[in-house]
Amino acid sequence: MSIQTSTQPREFIIVGQDQGADYILWDVALAPVDPTKRAIVLEELGVDAMDALGQVHTEYATSPRAAVDQLLAQRREQTGLDSYGLNPQSNLDSYGPAEPQPAGEPEPYGTADALASSFDSGYRIHANSTPGLPVFNVDGLGGFHHIEIRDRVRAGIINSGLTWPMANLLVKVTRIGQSNKVGSSALDLAIACATLAAAGDIPTESLAGVTLVGELGLDGRLRVPRGLEQLPAALAGTGTGTVIVPDGSYDDAARHGYRVLTAGSLNEVLGLLAGNWHHPSDCIHCDQDEDMASTPHAMCLPDRRCDSCPAPF
Repeated sequence: MSIQTSTQPREFIIVGQDQGADYILWDVALAPVDPTKRAIVLEELGVDAMDALGQVHTEYATSPRAAVDQLLAQRREQTGLDSYGLNPQSNLDSYGPAEPQPAGEPEPYGTADALASSFDSGYRIHANSTPGLPVFNVDGLGGFHHIEIRDRVRAGIINSGLTWPMANLLVKVTRIGQSNKVGSSALDLAIACATLAAAGDIPTESLAGVTLVGELGLDGRLRVPRGLEQLPAALAGTGTGTVIVPDGSYDDAARHGYRVLTAGSLNEVLGLLAGNWHHPSDCIHCDQDEDMASTPHAMCLPDRRCDSCPAPF
């Protein structure tokens, strides 16, 4: 089987062995275009692979490397293992060289941080976007929470009329404090916003100074998550005084002294963030003063002003 590339997607046959934590690539090549020859080749390879405890897969791609990368991405999705990749024993000669990036097309790359909270703890959300296949993984949650949250966030973003980032996306969730419990659907909103910020769709600085709480529906609407009445205790660990919550849950946070903004959908939240509505009313960067129009925005918190804000406060 020889290496061939094309500007148009073609069907590639991949032969190898799934090791559970990685994949040993034996060979990859174009599938015959003739249906009869294709069927014969697949049958013969299937028998040989089965005898050696391997498998045969087919992928449509522009090169052998791209075809294998697609298979690996699918296995990462299925196993939930971010580290799933090629075993060192793989036949890398058949894998082929990396495909060059199209000239003039910027590579998506960025990071973003957001604060979240659920009934058990505050959370720090760190999103990372790098060039590569459009893979989305959430790390730091136990059980199948990462799969459920990942699917809700992806569907919620797409069904909000937004473009899903064509990049390799990894979100790491870290608990604030000593809680041993795992996060809940309340983290959906923060993960969605951090993902969009890392991909460059919204400014990363718009996430500063606010905790985002809410379950994201598949249609992009916000839902009140379980245990929201316990939110104030968890918010204390985030160090923020402002929180965005779903419509209908204002009282649970406001009665404990937090500045609360409500929204009914992901798009409404993005509007609040873009308009700096979560910033203190006396943050001069949020004013429409023409003298400040050219000043880079720096987040001001209720208990701290940035260096650009003149004293006295």
